[in-house]
Amino acid sequence: MQIETFEIQCANPAHIKEDIAALFEKKLPSLVIGYANASLPFQDVQHALKRASTPFLVSSSCLGSLLCDSKTVSAKCDLALFCVFDDAGAYGVGSANIDENSAFKAGANALQQALVNAGRPYESPALIWCALPPGNEERILEGFASVVGDQVPIFGGSMADNTVEGNWTTLTREALGAQTIAVVVMYPASPLGLSYSSGYKPTDTVFRVSKACGRQLSELDGSPASHIYNQATNRLIEQQLQGGQILTLTSSAPLGRPVALENGATSYLLCHPDSTEANGALNMFSEVEENEDLVLMEGSISSLTFRAERVINNAIMLLPENRQPIGVLMIYCAGCRLMVGDEIDNMLCSLQEKFASLPICGPFTFGEQGRFLDGKNRHGNLMISAVVFSQ
Repeated sequence: MQIETFEIQCANPAHIKEDIAALFEKKLPSLVIGYANASLPFQDVQHALKRASTPFLVSSSCLGSLLCDSKTVSAKCDLALFCVFDDAGAYGVGSANIDENSAFKAGANALQQALVNAGRPYESPALIWCALPPGNEERILEGFASVVGDQVPIFGGSMADNTVEGNWTTLTREALGAQTIAVVVMYPASPLGLSYSSGYKPTDTVFRVSKACGRQLSELDGSPASHIYNQATNRLIEQQLQGGQILTLTSSAPLGRPVALENGATSYLLCHPDSTEANGALNMFSEVEENEDLVLMEGSISSLTFRAERVINNAIMLLPENRQPIGVLMIYCAGCRLMVGDEIDNMLCSLQEKFASLPICGPFTFGEQGRFLDGKNRHGNLMISAVVFSQ
């Protein structure tokens, strides 16, 4: 197996097709996964990739994508491509439009298509990698599980745009659009290392969800959720209590769902408050349930930049002893990316120094999917994940 990464600058959209075609003139990848700025002409990218007879998935990322390899260290790539060369493996991409079916059914259909396209319709893959429309990720994951069960790890991220206005896009050979579910099934010839976690720590503040429906959190401890949250965070959203966007304000103080682990420890799956309603409700980027406890979490720029290195290290440590890492697909939450600001550049420079010659590529997402520490596939917010390919 071999991994190669490429950055394509898209200052002149007319050159995109030629630039992409030139990459694959001599050698055709087994799989191409790409991430791009949401303002890119995605139809041109799709047309260019269609010329090559290889499975591909490209999804939009907030303010560009990240790439760290021997040639490039950037958090603002117009288009970054992660190419897998693995003649002994098998890979397939499937897609479905969530507007044409329920989220559950669309997820199941997309995965079934990917399995057929990989030539392994009745064999569980080593990994499912996905790009999902924000809003119904929990149901989509359930749709995946209805096809392959709960044991196959699912990693990936929810597509993002630059303004949280729904201008996100995902494309495959068969589909393109804001409501496209895209999924890759992987049967690599070499083992994968997987890690999924956050860079936040719990505080002593614990709330009980007293009223909620789906992703709307109406009451905490019997009072309007936004008012209780505002009090607990030293009036962090005081100016938005009558309704408004709070995404960037709350990146430093999300809510964590405690998850008990087999070793007796507790880890936390994060829920990110997105906006407030005039009635005091908080809208979240993931589902909450009535009568569950939520812990106020705290994060810092230093903890979020350091966490990327730790997550990659964790994934590498899970490889068999005789396997060497050759490439990393990394998911980094857009909320974390906006919070750390220009420090993202220092983070990537540190990764290049720490993991010399190891290409690292990925998006900044509006939701993150991964196998949590309790062994279950979950959708969370403000999370970081890494999939390490080996030789």
